[in-house]
Amino acid sequence: MVAVGWTLGAVAVGCACVATVVRTNRHRDRPGAIPFALLVSLLSGLAVAVSLWQAGLAPVGSAVTVEALLLGGYAFTSVLWIGFVFEYTGRGPVLTAGRWAGLIALGCLAIGSTAVTWLHEIGRVPLGTVGRVSYLTTFILQIAVFSLGLLGIVLIVRSAIAYDDLSLPRASVLTVAGLGITFLPLTVGFSRLFTPGATLRTAFLQLCLVVGLFAAMELGDGLFETGPTAGHLARETVLDTVASPVAVVDRENRLLDLNEAAAEVFAIDRTRLRERSLDAVAGVDEETDLSAPLTIRTADGRREFVVDRSAIGDGTGSVLGYAYRFRDVTDRKTREQRLQVLNRITRHNLRNDLDAIRGFAETIREEELGDAETEEYFDRIETLAHGLVDLSSAIERSERLLTDPTPNQKQCDLTAVAETVADRTDGERITVDSPADPVEIRSDPEIVRLVLEELVENSMEHIDGDEPVVVAVRQSEAGGTLDVRDSGPGIPEHEQAVLLEGEETAGMHGTGVGLWLVAWGVTRLGGRLSFGDRASDDSTVTVHLPDLGAEHEPE
Repeated sequence: MVAVGWTLGAVAVGCACVATVVRTNRHRDRPGAIPFALLVSLLSGLAVAVSLWQAGLAPVGSAVTVEALLLGGYAFTSVLWIGFVFEYTGRGPVLTAGRWAGLIALGCLAIGSTAVTWLHEIGRVPLGTVGRVSYLTTFILQIAVFSLGLLGIVLIVRSAIAYDDLSLPRASVLTVAGLGITFLPLTVGFSRLFTPGATLRTAFLQLCLVVGLFAAMELGDGLFETGPTAGHLARETVLDTVASPVAVVDRENRLLDLNEAAAEVFAIDRTRLRERSLDAVAGVDEETDLSAPLTIRTADGRREFVVDRSAIGDGTGSVLGYAYRFRDVTDRKTREQRLQVLNRITRHNLRNDLDAIRGFAETIREEELGDAETEEYFDRIETLAHGLVDLSSAIERSERLLTDPTPNQKQCDLTAVAETVADRTDGERITVDSPADPVEIRSDPEIVRLVLEELVENSMEHIDGDEPVVVAVRQSEAGGTLDVRDSGPGIPEHEQAVLLEGEETAGMHGTGVGLWLVAWGVTRLGGRLSFGDRASDDSTVTVHLPDLGAEHEPE
């Protein structure tokens, strides 16, 4: 009769396990579902093993053997329990494959030391040095495993009380189940003080209680259908819906959390945050001046960001860390620049050229001019008209450049682009200086070509005679560079300042749209411009282009 009771107990536990695992499998993509299913399976397996041994249906073994099995299995139940809590509540470290391997290794060590202790108890291993070391090791490892179990309980309670992530009924059931798992070795130890066989009966009832609680929550309440309510996980969800990159750091500027936008912009694996600092990722720390926009290297090259920093306190005035929000203002800044340029063109270039054309036309109509003078005036009108056509074309190109979607990231051979520009412009007066190996980066070839064409045409307008324009292509650590060198006077310093500072004023502005097209194109590609210091007789403009397909580091 006793054997039948234990057998029925094993069947009941097994059925509860199967039903719970099948139900959990429907939500296996939810946080904590997989460790939960493994945990229920392991607890049920231990309960079934005890019941079958009590019923006399298990392989030959002593009660000590079954107790050792319980203690060994307890190590893995604690590992799975803490893994489930970490994932289900969203607290604690992200469990990467490496961290799971560490937890499993801890369970294996605990089982190994328990096995040596068991061999000593049954007389297979003498006490000696090995026995003493095994006892000490088992004691230390079981404390570590016991601490993990308690940590899981603490996280569950905090989720319910401090953060309102879990409802109190659900948190209470999980807490009781966690206590049942955590105190399993104490049950085995203390029950030895009572009647023979009490150890296994007590352990079996404890295991059944835990499995029953888990099964009741999953089968009756849908443990993974709703998950934790609001609180921490809801805040994380809201954080991920924020379009701007957001980063959270501790007092040492080490990354604690990123939203999806930040992980994408800075090309960071969110499972390895603790290995990096915000300074290493974005060049920002507690001492960084955030009063003006910052230029930061991203996965899309150099971008302009307005950065907001908020201190995170503990309620007592102590700062625990900071939250940073990065707002990309690159496109907005470029649009403002374009409005400034178009405003200047409308007020200055366009009006002056049209006034000149009108004046020349009135002179031709009202005065008696000779053929030579008339032809000269017509030539000047034609020159101004061609200039206006070129200006209109440049404005059209700027419109297309700034309104197109994000630049394409294609394989771009800078040498091939330079040779194409040379052939289209004036191949006899343009020399391409490039290394033997191709200089290839991931970028937008069309924008690169537009930028280089504008620079080459600008150089050819300002050189005398047949002096060549040299386009030098070089590989750089970040990607590639294009140097455009000529013997002309170079771009005036006031125009360089306008392009580098990105703002026109009444007393300082550029003379056209071409160089602005260069600046806007380089910005779209995430690159930057620099100008030679005229240490030699040549004038040099350098375009630094990042490889948009490579990992980046801040400058």
